[in-house]
Amino acid sequence: MPKIGLALGGGGARGAAHFGVLKVLEEERIPIDIITGTSMGAIVGGMYAQNPDSAAVIKRYKAFLGNTDYDSLGLQNIVPPENDEPHLLQRFARTIAKSIYIGSLGYRSGVMKPEILENALRILLDRGNIQDAEILFGAVATDLNSGNTLLLTEGSLRRAVRRSALIPGFLPPEQDGKRLITDGGVSEPIPVDSARKMGADVVIAVSVDTTDMPDLEDPSMINIMRRCDVIRGNFMSDVQTGKADVAIWPDLSGKHWSEFLSSEEFIKAGEEETRKKLPEIRSAIRGKRHWIFRILPWN
Repeated sequence: MPKIGLALGGGGARGAAHFGVLKVLEEERIPIDIITGTSMGAIVGGMYAQNPDSAAVIKRYKAFLGNTDYDSLGLQNIVPPENDEPHLLQRFARTIAKSIYIGSLGYRSGVMKPEILENALRILLDRGNIQDAEILFGAVATDLNSGNTLLLTEGSLRRAVRRSALIPGFLPPEQDGKRLITDGGVSEPIPVDSARKMGADVVIAVSVDTTDMPDLEDPSMINIMRRCDVIRGNFMSDVQTGKADVAIWPDLSGKHWSEFLSSEEFIKAGEEETRKKLPEIRSAIRGKRHWIFRILPWN
């Protein structure tokens, strides 16, 4: 039987779609031998690797969201408004306000306190080492000094996931000897290569990136930087998913990475897209089986 690897990409709150993917694979009894995760994909993947029960991990995630004070996260200073003000002066005022906010950050390496992520992971993940997980697991991070992708497969699972989810600009990087570690999405947004390195014969890649890009009506410095980052990320994700045997892209059009209150919708999107991909997944698995098993009538 070929080893099946699941490569879960980053994407903030949109990463809840990964729960939907796991739920369907579990219901269809498609075994997962290896999980690699980047950023939010590492959080979801780590939860499931420790406890391969989709209902239990979804319940745990929803309980966490139900007890979270979103104002304390500071996302209200970053999230784009749902409806742009039509008046030019209002848009100009908002742009100035954003510029003042960004300028006030000075030389800080992140706008959020690292304790926020640390506390969240204590609730979402059990204490223990990666080696003790029920499913072989690897969290992907990036070394800012060398530019290399880091595949973390040993030591504290919480620490590995934390390092994978240090969103640049929002959470400060961590120093580890000569390495300065930040979010895995910088170098491998969809960790397909990492899944292969860990021994996966069949890789199912899951991207929760949004591909829709409306016209940039307010080309301020901040919005231009955001758009450039989206374009770069989408290109890197395309390259990675192109290397997978099956790629799952839930429809999350128009959804921002900070919309944690939409997690139920994201989970359902993951379920729906995975069900569509089941024939392709089964075909990919059959194609990697030994030839004698492929000709048996019950395969």
